[in-house]
Amino acid sequence: MFSVFVAIPFFLVMAVAVYTDLRRRLIHDWLTLPGIAYFLLVHAIAQPEQWFGYALGAIVTGGLALLMAVASRGQLGGGDVKLFALVGAAVGWQAGLYVMLFTYLLAGLFAIPVWLASRLTRGKGSGIEVPMAPFIAGGATLLFYYQNLLNF
Repeated sequence: MFSVFVAIPFFLVMAVAVYTDLRRRLIHDWLTLPGIAYFLLVHAIAQPEQWFGYALGAIVTGGLALLMAVASRGQLGGGDVKLFALVGAAVGWQAGLYVMLFTYLLAGLFAIPVWLASRLTRGKGSGIEVPMAPFIAGGATLLFYYQNLLNF
């Protein structure tokens, strides 16, 4: 799944998304939309018999992220939704679900202590915004290492 034509562009896209999300709380369409098309094209050429699984990955992970964005009333942004769709296009729907699981586990490990500390120090605790791209990249990295451990 992680060939050179997928792994290097994937982690470059993740690095740029993390940088822009941390710096400006923005993940650009010029990064995610061509990325989705690129990964679908690479998989169509390299693995045409499995291409549908990667297209389904973009739809499933992007769709679930969109549902979460609507349910959270905009706490998960459109850039995050498109970044999840890109993850699905790159790794497929099953691995994309694992990335989502790892992402939200990592985000929870970070956000819950921050929320508790904020609540204890100021008495409030709401209004904390956490950029998701670092956690999406972390979830993808965990998937990469998890898959490499299973292959050995």
